[in-house]
Amino acid sequence: MPWPAHIVTKSSLLLDTETIQNKFFGFYNSILNECFPSPHFMVTPQYTTAEAQTGGPDAINFAITYVIELLGVDSPIFFIEIKPPTYLPSIATRQYAENQVQTRFKQLAHLVAIPKLYGVSAIGRQLSYYTYERASGTVEPVALADSISSVVDTAPIGRWNTNIMQEEGHAKFLVSRLVFRR
Repeated sequence: MPWPAHIVTKSSLLLDTETIQNKFFGFYNSILNECFPSPHFMVTPQYTTAEAQTGGPDAINFAITYVIELLGVDSPIFFIEIKPPTYLPSIATRQYAENQVQTRFKQLAHLVAIPKLYGVSAIGRQLSYYTYERASGTVEPVALADSISSVVDTAPIGRWNTNIMQEEGHAKFLVSRLVFRR
């Protein structure tokens, strides 16, 4: 089943050359509210972190993550970090996007009361999926080591291999949220 017409319309208005990430916030807000309906979930477009409260480094950027909570469970269950599509071709901006996901897991780890926390890095419509296992403290996929003496692609473009608007990407996103259905 394809996305509802209002999501398809919002997607069609977004350019692949867009450089401003907040142009994608309404699009993802619609998707999240479609997939995580309010009777069972709370979609929080600004999840309070220590950086956001104290004005620390990247405070504004980190405050715009969407975090999903299952009502009745005092724990985040899913989050998505959103960047514009122009981040995809550059090693540096992909690395920044992935580092932001890794940092978000560290910020939320002490709040996780479920076995696994799911995260997504969205660069435009392209998605990369991540998980944090509470018991072991591990994040998958594993972060790749950087180098101080050479250029290393620590966030390979292949990690963003799912287009949320294509049938396969739509299905993968829907399957990922089914884990939380009661």
